[in-house]
Amino acid sequence: MTGEGKGISSVHMNLETGAFDKLALISDEQNPAYLTSQDGRVFAINEFANGKGAGLSVHDIKNHQLTLLDSNLVDGDYPCHVAVNSNQTLAVTSNYGTGNFSVFSLSSDRLEHTHTIQHAGNGPNTDRQEGPHAHFACFLKQTNELVTVDLGTDRVSFYPISNTLINESEVQHVQTPPGSGPRHLVFSQDELKAYVLCELSEEVLVLKKNENDIWEIASTISPFVEHNEGGAAAAIRLSSDEKFVYVSGRQQSSIVCLKVEVSGDLGVIQTISSGGLNPRDFNLTPNGKWLVVANQDTNNLVSYRRNEESGTLQETGYSISTGNPVCVQFF
Repeated sequence: MTGEGKGISSVHMNLETGAFDKLALISDEQNPAYLTSQDGRVFAINEFANGKGAGLSVHDIKNHQLTLLDSNLVDGDYPCHVAVNSNQTLAVTSNYGTGNFSVFSLSSDRLEHTHTIQHAGNGPNTDRQEGPHAHFACFLKQTNELVTVDLGTDRVSFYPISNTLINESEVQHVQTPPGSGPRHLVFSQDELKAYVLCELSEEVLVLKKNENDIWEIASTISPFVEHNEGGAAAAIRLSSDEKFVYVSGRQQSSIVCLKVEVSGDLGVIQTISSGGLNPRDFNLTPNGKWLVVANQDTNNLVSYRRNEESGTLQETGYSISTGNPVCVQFF
């Protein structure tokens, strides 16, 4: 998917070699910033200011083609992420510019805006944290909660959900280190542990739920050998066996592999070039054998063979050119 490119494109990947081919434009969405897929549906956001087309759309995907089913405007500026719950009754966009989260109900493939969660506050980084900056959200199945990540206020929040209603009065906040700027996170399958990637401090925080059901920061690691004051850590993924965490650094143009130790802490085991500049996103293939990186500034996708035992990555030598790729999903 391309942010400043021509829309949403599909690329065929050979799962024996890691080679790419059959690049095709499958949607002319304007300025798409993120997408997610689930059960034959693709949800995409357009990164504009409110009133200029910032919106959420839902598509049907068949034979590698997208068919628009519905769309709706978000109640905020510059949405940068979209999440959908497991039974496709709720969708949430993270609106970076206005520091809020737009909640949509889903019924018969129709989107209805029902609620806006507005954050307030700031952080010590006056250039990047002058106000709230919503950057990520996801849903927890075990506890039926909405989790939000706010780069501007250094905060991860857990909102209870009753049916399709978000309960803001009983929210639990986890304050990350001042100026850390949390961006994205991933949860373990039992949803008792989370790994938070902080964009500004370029750190990974390990969150654990204690015996009182309170989330706490258990440990912190700086995965990048070279830290830049501009802070631009981008994406984080967890392997399906939960033994390895991967993160990308945009200024370093690298992917770092971390091992989950027996203690639960993380340890760096490999740093490898992203094969281009500004790896804004990457993803693991569903079979766990490959990793694909989207290098936004060099307009290319790059594949890596993944050793499932050691977690390490090996360059395949394969890449494909595409306009400003910003998000990687597998269908």
